Amino acid sequence: MICHVMRQIHLDLPDRSNNLNNSEADRRAGDRWFAPGGRYGAVALQIRHPGNGSPPTAARAGATAFVRSAFTLPELLVVIGIIAILIALLLPALSKARSSGQAVSCLSNLRQIMMGFHVYAADNKQRLPDPAATEQSWESLLRPYLRAREAYHCASDGGLFDNLRSSYDWRDTPDAATTVAGKLLIEIRRPDAVFVFDALPEWHGKGKINSAQADGSAQTMGYQDCLKDLDRPVNAP
Repeated sequence: MICHVMRQIHLDLPDRSNNLNNSEADRRAGDRWFAPGGRYGAVALQIRHPGNGSPPTAARAGATAFVRSAFTLPELLVVIGIIAILIALLLPALSKARSSGQAVSCLSNLRQIMMGFHVYAADNKQRLPDPAATEQSWESLLRPYLRAREAYHCASDGGLFDNLRSSYDWRDTPDAATTVAGKLLIEIRRPDAVFVFDALPEWHGKGKINSAQADGSAQTMGYQDCLKDLDRPVNAP
């Protein structure tokens, strides 16, 4: 009996040794797949099959990876040139759009100021402000009726508002026939008479000025046309 057992152990030892050797060989072969210098170590992560050292077929099929190289100097120069051209094309359009927006905002301010003059006159027996008599600016006389600070500010005035607190002037001429200061509203018979306007020309285009008329409308007009209107009597039809 003992001899039979010893004989069986003797027969089993080579098989176990062969299994251990095969397992060790599988481990080493599998490690080669994962090693940084191995076939797939620098490309993709492989899943080692416990039965052999070869990577699975699915993993081998998806093991290809692409590494994008950086831009070359000529390519970068071409891209920079294209961007510069696009900026050069877009800047004038953006500047024009910005100027148009500021002009529209300015005209809105002038309409509000005209409304302020009419409300002031309604509270003062239809008489318009007279800064010389009250020793106050027309803006100060209107502020109880038009409190918004930005209503007196044109964004295109180049900083004038920061110094004078107003971007606008009004028809306060030294000639009694052409001025509207201290006059009754019914004395102004020209509805298109320029009433209030930009303090300086060309904020909204060469030779242009924004103005509001006695009837409450506002427009962009030629600067010379504005000056000619200021020389016309307000009571002339």
